[in-house]
Amino acid sequence: MPSPLNYLQIGDVHLDVSLPASSQEARGALQPAEVDLLVLESSGGRHVESGQARRAMEQLAARHAQDAIRVATLTPSGRPVALRCGDLAGMQVSASHAGGLIVAACRTGSKGVGVDLVDPLSAGPGLDWWDSTDSTSLKTNHDRVLSWAAREAAYKAARLDAPFAPSGIHVTMLGDDGFVWQIGTPGGPIAGRGCFFRVGDALLAVAVEQEAVSTAKCVDEVAACS
Repeated sequence: MPSPLNYLQIGDVHLDVSLPASSQEARGALQPAEVDLLVLESSGGRHVESGQARRAMEQLAARHAQDAIRVATLTPSGRPVALRCGDLAGMQVSASHAGGLIVAACRTGSKGVGVDLVDPLSAGPGLDWWDSTDSTSLKTNHDRVLSWAAREAAYKAARLDAPFAPSGIHVTMLGDDGFVWQIGTPGGPIAGRGCFFRVGDALLAVAVEQEAVSTAKCVDEVAACS
């Protein structure tokens, strides 16, 4: 599991989902990725209704708007969109639930945000169904949870209206605390960064869409700051 320093409590959380910046990024090439989270316990115990997650996103998004926000779901992807008076509200939302917990996320602007909450106790080799390599037998359950959560969160952050295809999401882990991701699309790659957190007994991945960043450069940045 990630460090206890990355443990999130029930309630409101404001994050800057970014890695240590290089000198070029510090001059403004990479803007901070600020995300608001709302962590709630389900009113139905471990059972979570879809309406609870939607209401959590609406509650969080309403803090950035003067008017009421309604969250609608696009098909076939199930991607949530925030609407104000029937028009796009100029903010991105995401939600996930597991183990009786709900996490909603909101990010103002046009860049995406995605969250995925996984209960490690219910995870297992089944999370490797998409991986055709021989390395699956060498993975620990911890590795599977990190890999799956990162890909789910990245898929949501990319705002793709296409079925979830984890094998097409390239993720590079940066320890147990973060990752960088990239998805190839007909319109060009979509890329970003992410962080891991503990929420109760579950693991949470938070991904944000940013410009394409060299994986090697990100690894060098983390090493230089460690």
